[in-house]
Amino acid sequence: MVQNMTEQDITIEEIDYRDFSEVGKKKWVNLLKFYLLPTWRDPGFTAYENEIEKIKSKRRIFRRFLTPLTVIGFFMLLFITILAVYGPWFTKIPLQELTLPFVPSGSVPYAEPSPEHPFGTTKYGYDILARIIWGARSTMGMAFIPVIIGMGGGLILGTISAYFGGAVDYGMMRLVDLLYVFPMGILSFIIIPMMGEDLWTIIFVFGILGIPGNIRYMRTLVLVIKELVFVQAAKTGGALKFKIMFKHIVPNAISPIIISLFGGAAATILGLAGLGFIGIGDQSVATWGTDIEWGAGRLITGRAAAIIPGIFLGITAAGFILIGDGLRDALDPRFHK
Repeated sequence: MVQNMTEQDITIEEIDYRDFSEVGKKKWVNLLKFYLLPTWRDPGFTAYENEIEKIKSKRRIFRRFLTPLTVIGFFMLLFITILAVYGPWFTKIPLQELTLPFVPSGSVPYAEPSPEHPFGTTKYGYDILARIIWGARSTMGMAFIPVIIGMGGGLILGTISAYFGGAVDYGMMRLVDLLYVFPMGILSFIIIPMMGEDLWTIIFVFGILGIPGNIRYMRTLVLVIKELVFVQAAKTGGALKFKIMFKHIVPNAISPIIISLFGGAAATILGLAGLGFIGIGDQSVATWGTDIEWGAGRLITGRAAAIIPGIFLGITAAGFILIGDGLRDALDPRFHK
């Protein structure tokens, strides 16, 4: 079987185990080619070298993720994710007994830590630890859904705007500029109470308000990528415009999008916590922003009611930011040679 194979067909495994006496038969021919033909290289050893380089390259990419801060961020999010997924295992108190209109009888609001309530109680006598555990689930859910909505809309509209240019790009950018006149925070304060304060409405509004910024970000990426050689070759070859946009351009912009996904998630959970802090939120869901608002001003008694949720909120946001920075350092070619 080896005799019927060409040198180009030999893989790294076959090079390792083939009979080197057979290689010796062509030793002098290969030496002559090596000395007389400056660009000639033995195909078998070239394939072997390429396979080794692939392995080294994969290891280098993996090692770029293993920075201390990225690992810390990973374990931060892993901790919060475990709380979110396995919440019912860590507390016997169901969510219905930690949210309005239910008020536990006999519980003291803002009680100090005790064996029954390890972190104390918050407003209405809710157990802080149980609210933290159930709040992890709502926080992780709220972190990605608005970002996916905002990035999905921004990806599609920003790609279309940058690729077609002209009147399409001008009209899209003027609309984005108009929306930028109104700060997104103020718009959310106005729109959410008008549409309703249930959790899904808040998530949807937050996602829609994130689209303008992602349109501008995606437009910048596409303006650079669409001038590259492979895109011009696809145009010359007569490929459909939408095929060029979403098969050639968008996949080459995925790395920056993935990086910004984690930064956007951190900004989203902080923004939603800010809404809960000013009293805008779904009271039927345990959220850390609402807990901080309930505990605000309790500087003498019940300090844990605001401090503990704030710590967990900071852990989650810092975890997203650290992983986003790690992805940027690993995937962005400007940060390594």
